[in-house]
Amino acid sequence: MLKKNFLYEINNRINVADIFVGISLFLEVIFCIIQAFSLNETTNVLLFINVYILFFAIVCYFIIVGINKHFLVFAFFFCFFIFLLGQKIFKYMETGGYDEFLTFSFLKLDASKYFVFTRLMYGALISVFIGYRISFRKYFKRRNNEIIKNIYTDSQQLKQFETSRKVLMVLLIICFLCSLYMQTKIVAVKSDMSYTEGYLVNVDVNPVIKIGNFLFIGFVFLYLCCRPKLSQVFVVLLMFLIVEGGLQVLIGRRALVAKALLFIVWYVIMCCRYDRKKMPYTYFIFLGLFAVLVMVVFWFIEQARSDSNDSFSLFGALKDFMVSTGGSDSVIANTIDKQDAFPKSGIVYLLYPLKQALFNNVLVQQIKSVLFGISTPDLAQGLEYVQANDSFSHWISYLVNPELYVNGYGMGTSFIAELYIAFGVIGVVIGGLLLGKAIAYMSAVNINGMSIEKNAIILYLAYNLFTLPRSGLFDTATNILYFICAVLIFRVIGFILGFRGVKIWETTNSSQKIQ
Repeated sequence: MLKKNFLYEINNRINVADIFVGISLFLEVIFCIIQAFSLNETTNVLLFINVYILFFAIVCYFIIVGINKHFLVFAFFFCFFIFLLGQKIFKYMETGGYDEFLTFSFLKLDASKYFVFTRLMYGALISVFIGYRISFRKYFKRRNNEIIKNIYTDSQQLKQFETSRKVLMVLLIICFLCSLYMQTKIVAVKSDMSYTEGYLVNVDVNPVIKIGNFLFIGFVFLYLCCRPKLSQVFVVLLMFLIVEGGLQVLIGRRALVAKALLFIVWYVIMCCRYDRKKMPYTYFIFLGLFAVLVMVVFWFIEQARSDSNDSFSLFGALKDFMVSTGGSDSVIANTIDKQDAFPKSGIVYLLYPLKQALFNNVLVQQIKSVLFGISTPDLAQGLEYVQANDSFSHWISYLVNPELYVNGYGMGTSFIAELYIAFGVIGVVIGGLLLGKAIAYMSAVNINGMSIEKNAIILYLAYNLFTLPRSGLFDTATNILYFICAVLIFRVIGFILGFRGVKIWETTNSSQKIQ
């Protein structure tokens, strides 16, 4: 019976949504051939519409096969719509400006550049979907084999999980207090500032408090991978939501709140094994109503923060959310428009976060200072900073609107824009395929598996997946170092206390495989 349920989960048959995806892809090829021979705005409009046809076909696919069984990738596409597609559809309905971009600076792309833009958007959507579609069955089968292998757990393993939870709970409480203090202080400082003034706010907090704040997420994910009881899960997720979500609401950081909520929903689905069978559609109706409620709450919060007295309407609240939260498509459009203005090769900007994380982190800076007397200058956002660094988000903001940039504003980034400037349209397609494959791998994580660190890093990557459409591909590289520090601290304490981690107990059942 166990095998039968697992096999149902990895069913990969073609359904009606796949047919619509295929039709959309066929139309895309036809439209691209027409544009290749004769550029015209009518075909660009059809390409624009076809992006939305593809998106809704993908959504229909996951509704048919079960959103709960594929929630991680569904949440990624949901965020893709919010950050990259939501604003433009309202703009098109109002003015027909499908090729106009408003964020940071007004831009209207000509026909040839918009043709590139729509290929990037469509290419990213279809490649991530295909990458996931052709990969998830293999990874889900691997997870199911692992679940069968690890059904039996001896008392020694359970005791080690319990000891790990006790150690991590102490570390969690300490770091939670540090993080709560630091985030509360940031909220207090920003509440007295305009958005521009508070954009790069750096609060005066004790270094020990800052370290605890940065380690908090790592300890949260490690704890969630130690087979906690549901009551313990509730407590830890509540701590996580307060710091990563609740406090962020007060300063209008909607993306971070959505990121935290989506992660919690995904983890609960995986932890409680709600992904093992297709759930009733009524559950997803409630989930959709909850999403609408969150958008309405954001509207009222923004009204209070801006001292506005606008009359409420549900459509207006949803529109305001999409318009104010979206706009990262402007980064992609401006990257196409300003591509030749970047002083270095595009791959330099793509890999810059990795370089900073490896060679310019706090520890390396201290070593340089002590051994060689080399100090890293602390530059404020401006011309001097952008010339001294290869940060894509700073460069695109500076090239688009230097005046706003030096005043503290920034337009952000997008993994699509970074892949495009580094490798062109083909780089976005290949990157999307690899990303879809990676999401399939993360979706198949066995939360109750034996490897605490492996599962924790998957949780970390999944958590940062939701904001990827509006962030760089490697923007979390520095934060991964803090996660590694959390793992090392956990393991050092574990070694001192005499436990070295949970080992898989091989049983005669471990050789079972799903055919």
